[in-house]
Amino acid sequence: MPSLLVIDRLDKRYGPVHAVDAVSLAFEAGRIHAVVGENGAGKSTLLKMAAGVVTPDSGEVRVGGERLVPHTAAEAIRRGVGMVQQHFALVGVLSAIENVMLGAEPVGRLGRLDVAAARARAEVVAREMGVSLAWDAPAESLGVGDRQRLEIVRTLVREARVIILDEPTAVLTPGESDQLYAALHRLADAGRAVVVVTHRLDEVCDHADDVSVLRRGKLASTRTMRGGVPLDQSLHDITRDIMGEEPPPPFVRRATERGEVRLEMRDVHLGRALRGVTLHVRAGEIVGVAGVEGNGQRELVRVLAGLDAHDRGEVCCDAAAVVHEDRHAEGLVLPASVRDNIVLGELARFTRFGLVDAAALEREARARLEAARVVPADLDLAVAALSGGNQQKVVIARAVGRSERVAVFVFAQPTRGVDLGSARAIHAEIARAAERGKAVLLVSADLSELRALSDRLLVLARGRIVAELPPDAPETQVGEAMLGGSRREPAGGARA
Repeated sequence: MPSLLVIDRLDKRYGPVHAVDAVSLAFEAGRIHAVVGENGAGKSTLLKMAAGVVTPDSGEVRVGGERLVPHTAAEAIRRGVGMVQQHFALVGVLSAIENVMLGAEPVGRLGRLDVAAARARAEVVAREMGVSLAWDAPAESLGVGDRQRLEIVRTLVREARVIILDEPTAVLTPGESDQLYAALHRLADAGRAVVVVTHRLDEVCDHADDVSVLRRGKLASTRTMRGGVPLDQSLHDITRDIMGEEPPPPFVRRATERGEVRLEMRDVHLGRALRGVTLHVRAGEIVGVAGVEGNGQRELVRVLAGLDAHDRGEVCCDAAAVVHEDRHAEGLVLPASVRDNIVLGELARFTRFGLVDAAALEREARARLEAARVVPADLDLAVAALSGGNQQKVVIARAVGRSERVAVFVFAQPTRGVDLGSARAIHAEIARAAERGKAVLLVSADLSELRALSDRLLVLARGRIVAELPPDAPETQVGEAMLGGSRREPAGGARA
């Protein structure tokens, strides 16, 4: 099949950081091509250059055999290259359907905006993806999962010949991910080139025709995924290419002793988002919350963080550190430095008699940076300049750095957009918090993450906890509960 998109020796530096180092790749019609690598390996920068979003220092992009000139996103879109970025590019005050139309407004008779035509087309695309969206709702009111799906629909509506997706399944359940890949396979079968950046290597083995590995800005390998190779062997080989060494052993959590209840919610209501939530978490315990995105997870975390006042019910919580699901909106001050973000909210700790102990603050920030293995390890760099995964490391490092002063940790999607090595390091930090006697509430769309870490699983559906299950419960049972199939009273309300 012909190469619809070719990148030829693309190179990009950000100051001393060589983000992409003379990388060449071709993306063919009819194939799904995965691009993988650790956080900071250059994946997103490379594909932003391919989509005209970032201008390369050298090298060129060719679309359909013709050089991309001018090198702009508008020209790339005009030539049939569409990109769904990891961080949303939606206008929050506009409705979902207005975001779909933005920049490609359909015009009917007499030059009037044809909203009905746009909506009909968007609904067809959404139906093919197996999703449903509230088209008239403001984008800012949608959950993270629905915003991700809206971005994908917007790109597909424009009938791009080359579709680039940066971490498209990071906020989707396994079933939703399967639906998305089914749609991507249909697009590839129709002659499009599909490019996917992902940290989920099982998806690569299940769905990709080709996989390219970036390591420290360079192309480490490109391989064709062939049938007949055992899944474990494929995962091992790709992981070894990503890390440049043999992969670490799987994370195994040690058992911890339970203590007193440190976090409790009793019959908590918040509008239509939370409807009678009752749960508790003991010291030394990790309680996982599973559920399809948009079923009250975000509101649950915001209530625990004190950002939203619940309508009725009781919340009893000792001093807590909270990691929110949307690091850009609720976790970081993007223009500020890594130093300022990694100790955000703790200035009083480093202040005596009205003066900031800059040396002590610097030592603490540096220790957290090095422990989290943030790349590049530059405290003065604006946090906005980091990759998404490294931004997440900063958020996690700030939370766990407060371990001595808090009794409860609330983690929402802690490893979203994070590579395998970093995810295992974050899992170890979460487990270590429980070992130190902290109560941990873990909210995640990644069922394997919940299984590996949790002592109990609570399933949230339509704002209610509909089931309490052991972490080794069959996936079908968890999935049924996530879709609201269970109507049992939550066992989490009783103090065991």
